[in-house]
Amino acid sequence: MKLRQKAILLSTLSIAFLGDAMSQSLCIDCISIRVGRPLVVRGPAASDLDTTFSQVKLSNNERRGFSANATSNYATGLEPWSMGSATTPIPTLSGGSGDGFSDCGRWLADTKRLPNNLINGFVHAETQCNYNVGQTRKSMAYSVSADSGVSWTTPQQVISGSDTFEPNKITGEGDCTVAEGGDSYYYAYCLRASDWRTIVARAPVSSPQAGNWRKWFGGTWTEPGLGGRATALLAANTSSPGNATDAILGVGSGRWASQNQMVLLASDSINYPPGQANGFGGVKISFSPNKTDFTRLKEPLWVADYQQWDRTAVGSQSDLFAYLSILSNQDSSNQFESPFLVTHTYLQPGEGFDKRYLVFRDVTMTVGTTPANPQVGVALTRWYNAATNDMRSTVAPVPGNFISFAMDKSLGYLMTKAPTQFASVQLEECTSNWPGHPDHLLTNNGTCTGYTRLRTAGWVFQSPQPNTLPLYRCYDASRTHHFASNQADCEGQGTMEWLLGYALQY
Repeated sequence: MKLRQKAILLSTLSIAFLGDAMSQSLCIDCISIRVGRPLVVRGPAASDLDTTFSQVKLSNNERRGFSANATSNYATGLEPWSMGSATTPIPTLSGGSGDGFSDCGRWLADTKRLPNNLINGFVHAETQCNYNVGQTRKSMAYSVSADSGVSWTTPQQVISGSDTFEPNKITGEGDCTVAEGGDSYYYAYCLRASDWRTIVARAPVSSPQAGNWRKWFGGTWTEPGLGGRATALLAANTSSPGNATDAILGVGSGRWASQNQMVLLASDSINYPPGQANGFGGVKISFSPNKTDFTRLKEPLWVADYQQWDRTAVGSQSDLFAYLSILSNQDSSNQFESPFLVTHTYLQPGEGFDKRYLVFRDVTMTVGTTPANPQVGVALTRWYNAATNDMRSTVAPVPGNFISFAMDKSLGYLMTKAPTQFASVQLEECTSNWPGHPDHLLTNNGTCTGYTRLRTAGWVFQSPQPNTLPLYRCYDASRTHHFASNQADCEGQGTMEWLLGYALQY
C-alpha cells in the first residue's frame, strides 16, 4: 500500500474511532429535556391513526404526512403540524391484495425521501386476520413512490417472524419504524408478537429490497429478514450500565445525528400490567451508540397512568398514548437535532378507538457537563373555552385547541417523576361529575373527592428551588370553575385556595 493511501486510511480510522468514542461518552444523566404543550392536529377519527405517523418534506417545501388503518392515507400542509383532518387514501396501499401477507391491510408505517425525489416506504402488513378473536399475522414490506407519495409500487415482503401462524393469536413481527444509522444502513425496530419485545433488522440504504435485510441475533447481523431469528433488545439504567434488564423499548425510532445516538420511544405506564404499579411511569426514551445496546433516561417524557388498549377494562378511564414517532423540524425525517417533534395517537380518558387524535409535541433536548436533577419537565398550559365556560390547567392534549379552546397561559413545567433530593408534591387532574359546564381541577394527589380522576399530571417542589415559580390552586366563584395560577392573587380572576408547590420555570 502506498504511503499516502496508508495515511488516508489511518486518518479515516482515527476519525471513525473518535466519532464512536464521542457517541459512547454521551452523559445520559446530563441530558435535560423540556416537553412543550401538546398540539392536537387531527381528530376525532375512527378509520385512521392506527400506526406510527411519518412525514416527508417535498421539493416545494410542503410537508406530506402518512397515516393508516388497513388502508394508507396522506395529507399535505405548509408546516409539519398542518396535517388537518382531510386525508386522501392511497389506492395501491389498500388491503385485500391476495398476496398472502397483506390481505387484511397495508399500513404505511414509515417513509424516507431520497435525493432523487423518490420515497422509500416501509409497510406494516397483516394477513389471516380475525380481529374479533384477536387473530392476525404481522410482517413488514417495502415499496417505492415516484410521485411524492401519491402512488406506490406493489409492496414486497422484507421482514417476517420465525414463529408460525396460530389461531386466535397475534403472530409475526411488524409495527416497525426505520431510521438511517449514519453508516449507510437502514435500521428497522420492530415489535415481535410472541413476547411483545423489540427486535431490529438492517439493510443497506442503497438496496432495502427483499433478501437484503438481516436481523440482529446472538451479537451478529446474520439471520435473514424473512423468517430469521432475532435477539430481543434490552435497556440498562444509568446507575447500572452493565445490567440491561428493561425489555420495554418500543419501536418509535430516530437518530440524534450530532450525538450519533439511536433513540427509541416506548409508552410504559405506571400501572403495568394493569392494576400493578410496576411500570416505568410514562413515555420512556432510550439511547444507543451502536443501535443494539440501549440505556434509558431515568425520567419519563410525560406521565402515563395506564396503557390500556381494552377501552372497557380497568384503566380505560385514563389516557392512551400509542404509535410514538420522531420527526425532525427541519426535514420531517427522523434524523433529528434539538428541538424536534414527537407524534402519537391519543385517546382521551373513557373514550374508545372511534375517537383517535393525532398529537404533536415539541421536545428540546440539551446536554450539560454535570448530571441534571430533575432531567425532564412537561409543559403545564391553561386553556379556556368561552362558549362552554370550560377552563383547563393541564399537561394533556386538548381537542379543539386553538379552535374552540384558546390558549390562556403557560404555567411552567411539571416534573415527571418525584425528585430524589428535595421534597415534592404529586399533582393530579380531575373533572366534575355534576350537570352543567365541567369544572377541571388541578390539585394535590388524593384530593379528587367528588370528582372523576383523569390522570397524574406530574410533580412540583414543596418549597422554592432555583428556576422555579409558585403554582396556586384558584377558584372563580362567578364562573364556578377552578384554575391554576402562578400568582397568589390568581390574576384578579378568583380566590386563591392554596399553594400547590413550585413548578419548573423552564
